[in-house]
Parts: sequence; C-alpha cells; structure tokens
Amino acid sequence: MLMNVGYAEAMKVFNWTCLVFHDVDLLPEDDRGMYNCDQAPVHLSAYIDKFKYKIPYKKIFGGVSVLKTWQMKKINGFANQFWGWGGEDDDLFMRVSKAGLKITRYPKEICRYKMFKHEHEASNAKNKNRKKYLKKSSLKNSKLDGLNNLRYNLDGVISNYLYTNITVRLEPVPVLNAAKKTRRH
Repeated sequence: MLMNVGYAEAMKVFNWTCLVFHDVDLLPEDDRGMYNCDQAPVHLSAYIDKFKYKIPYKKIFGGVSVLKTWQMKKINGFANQFWGWGGEDDDLFMRVSKAGLKITRYPKEICRYKMFKHEHEASNAKNKNRKKYLKKSSLKNSKLDGLNNLRYNLDGVISNYLYTNITVRLEPVPVLNAAKKTRRH
C-alpha cells in the first residue's frame, strides 16, 4: 500500500513518466546500473549478495523495480492487501505478467546489490498470510485492488534536499475475493 501512496503523492508533484521503487536496505555496488525506464519493466536488483548474486526464484520482482507510469496504471499498481513484510513483490510480478509485460533484468556484472542486514521491526513483521493470498486471490483481485481502491489520510509532507518525508495514516481496504462474486439474474 505504501508504494501506491508514494506513486499517488509523487504524481501530485510532477507528471512523472518513469518510476523507481527501491527498498531502503539495498545499495548498488556498481554505478553503471541505470535508474531509468526501458520499454519493459526493469528488475534492477535481481543479483543480491544475500543470495550469492543468483536469482533466488524466477518470479521475483522486488527490491529495486522500475516501471513507466502507463505500466503502473495498466497493472493497477501494487496490491493493498499486503501488510507487513513479504508478498507484495511476488504479487507485482504476477500483475506485470498478467498485463502481458515482460520483465527486463540487466547483466549481473553491472546490477549487483548489497543488502544491509537488519531485523524486522515489530510493526513490519513477516506477513503470515502472504502465500495464501498469493495462491488464492492475488490475480483474481488485481483489477479490484490497487491504485483504484487506495485509501489514506495525508498527515504531512516535508521536502528535504535529497528526499521527501510523507506521513500518512493508512486505511485498510476490505479483503477482496473476486472469485466468490456471483451474479444474480
């Protein structure tokens, strides 16, 4: 949900055409990895030291992801159903694939990342329902859950030289299940 908030708030400031979603615990090891958009969505952080610079599984699309604005709109952004750590990256991969977009990964010689070791905060614990949601509901709900049902209250924006601090209160959206919808005649 916070990625969608970042997108929504950034679009209020400028009509951006390229978006970079970057986990704070990743640092590029080489400055040749370009933080810009390509024709396809780009997975910049496919090669991370924690995984011995190997892609841990084929459907990973997290860490540092780059999308054009029209691609973000086409996939309806990130799911708002993920709270806590984990799952949103895999859901993003499925949304991108469902939209018929292919993910680009640059060579590992130039797109290597260092992951800083850290503990998960109590407020950002591992999401125990992530696998269940991914398996049962994720793709079915991608048109219903994302940018189009984002709800939050903006508490403050502080613009600094190198970053902008945006403080929001999130409004959880009800768990959706498009598969259970029935039509009545």
